[in-house]
Amino acid sequence: MAQYDRCVIDPASFPVWEAPDGSRRVQSLISSESCGGEDMAAGLWWLKPGEECETDIHPDAAEIYYVVSGAGVLRLGDEKYNVRQGMTVYIPIGVEHQTFNNGDEDLCYYWAFAPPPSGPSKAEEQGWKKL
Repeated sequence: MAQYDRCVIDPASFPVWEAPDGSRRVQSLISSESCGGEDMAAGLWWLKPGEECETDIHPDAAEIYYVVSGAGVLRLGDEKYNVRQGMTVYIPIGVEHQTFNNGDEDLCYYWAFAPPPSGPSKAEEQGWKKL
C-alpha cells in the first residue's frame, strides 16, 4: 500500500447517516478513522427543503461551510444571511448558528473544522441511522 492511500477520499467508501426525524443527512469524510486526520474533520451535510436544523455552537473549533448545492438562510448569532451554491461561510469559535432551507432542493454544505470540535461527533452516537 502506498503511504498516502488513505488521504485520497472517495465518498462512496463512507456511509451517509440520517437524523432521526429524516430532515438532514451527514457524511464524515476526513476524520481520525477515515484517514488518520487528528487535526481536522470535514464532510458533507444535507438539509431537506422546508426544514431547519437545531441551533449549534462549537466552543472550541471554528467551522467552514462551502455551499455545494441549494439555497437557504444561515443564522450567525442574531444575524441572518442568504446562502446559495458557490458561497463560503466562516463560523468563528463560539458563534451560535442555525440553517433554514427555504429552497426547492436539498441544501448541501461541505463542512470543515480545524481542529475537530469536542463532544459527540459520530452520527451513530447521536441516534442517526446509516443509509
